[in-house]
This record gives sequence, structure tokens and C-alpha cells, in this order.
Amino acid sequence: MPAIHQAQDWPYEVPHTLYEAYIWPTHDVGGQPYAPQIFEEKEDEEWENNVYITCEVLGFRGMWNAEERRRRYANDIGLTLYYGFPYNARWIWGAAKMLVDKNYVSLLELQGKIAEIRERLGVNSNRRGHAPSNINHGDTTKIHTGTGKSPSSPGKYIDYGPTPPWEPTGEVQPARFKVGDRVRVKDLPAIFYTRTQMYVRNMTGTIAALTYPDLVPADEAWDRYDAPQEQYYIVRFQQKDLWAEYPFENDTLQSEYPDMWLEAAD
Repeated sequence: MPAIHQAQDWPYEVPHTLYEAYIWPTHDVGGQPYAPQIFEEKEDEEWENNVYITCEVLGFRGMWNAEERRRRYANDIGLTLYYGFPYNARWIWGAAKMLVDKNYVSLLELQGKIAEIRERLGVNSNRRGHAPSNINHGDTTKIHTGTGKSPSSPGKYIDYGPTPPWEPTGEVQPARFKVGDRVRVKDLPAIFYTRTQMYVRNMTGTIAALTYPDLVPADEAWDRYDAPQEQYYIVRFQQKDLWAEYPFENDTLQSEYPDMWLEAAD
């Protein structure tokens, strides 16, 4: 599709008051630029008090210090989260991130606990198909498949010795599924890191192949190379099950998932 261009016949506005607000912030918001805001007199909510107590207890137990709590984990979270979350929400987000970063818990344990709470509160999503797509019978796409051989590759690699630093050492877990089994992809919380696409969550497919045992992505991302290795599977989905109004009956999509992301379909 060609790029869409729009003629511009007006200048960009950079009001002096806005510029001044960004270079001389009125408020202490973790060193971030911020325009003047109205002070809101508001009592703390119960969850905010619980967050404060939780963060204090983590400090008393030596899990993090004031610098980590107030800057690294509450401020250095990216502007999207920083401006999108209220003050105490940034703190509890930072507390969870700290527990994972320092290996007090694994990301999988955290995701599992959040999923358990969501289940108990009855707020887990229950997807039955997705938003209508814009695919029609006239759409065609030419796909060029690479050979995996880059002409610009020098062919030289770093010699890490007999054992690379990322070589997993954890116990290999047995496979729970076999080819032909019907499975459902879990809809676990996608906090901090996930490789599982949203459009397959809570969707049912068929095991097409067993590939290999390896670390799950969430453990590998945090260098937990001693974590258990799980069996990976190729799961085949009917595309008409994934996207509403998909026009072709026989088209399928295959994707790979570790054991912990799958459950037996009823």
C-alpha cells in the first residue's frame, strides 16, 4: 500500500507557555517534564493504602532500597506507563517488577497468581471469537520466503566455549499432550513480557507436532537458565475460529507454544 501524504498548509505550534512548562517543571514528578496541574484533594483508596504498606514491608525486609523504589521501579518505567498510571499504581507495578528482576519469584509464578486472583474474582475474559476482520475474497498477498542465508553475513561467530552462557540446565518436564490432541491456549496476564499472541488466547486448536523441550520465554528473558524445560508444541488453528467473518473454510494457522500455555480442551 502506498504511503498516505497530507499537504500541510499550517505551521506547527510551540506555545511559549508549554515550552516553558517543560523546561521549568512546576511539580516534582520523578524528574519528568510536566505542565502545571490542579491539586486534587482526595482521600487514599483502600488499595492505595495496601500498596503503600506492601512497598514498606518489602523495604523493611531488605528487598529494595529507597533509590530502587522511588526511581528505578516507580519512575523509570517509560512515559506511557508513567503518565498512564496513578502514583500508587506505579509503585505496585514497580514492586512486582522488582520481585521478578531479583528472582524472588519467576514471571510465570506472578502470572499464575494474578490469573488465580482474576479467576476468584470472576474477571477472566471468555473470548468466543474476535473482532470482524477486513479480509475479503479479493485480497491476495505475495509472500517472499527467505532462505536463512544472509549475503552480508561474515560467517564468524563469537566462541563461547563448550557451554554457551544461555545453555539451559533445568530438568526436562514430560510432555502432557500428543499429536491430534485438542488444546486451548490459556489467557494468562500479559504483564512485563509475553510471546503468546492475543488472538489465540482462550482459543482451541489441535496439536500438529511436538518440537523440542526448552525454557519458556519468560524464564529465558530473566536469565533463569536453571528453570524446568518444557515441551514445545506446534498448534494448528482454523483461521475462521480466530477471526470473525474470515471467508475461507480450510485455511489454518500454526504457532508454537510451551506446555504451560496449553490446557486440554473439554
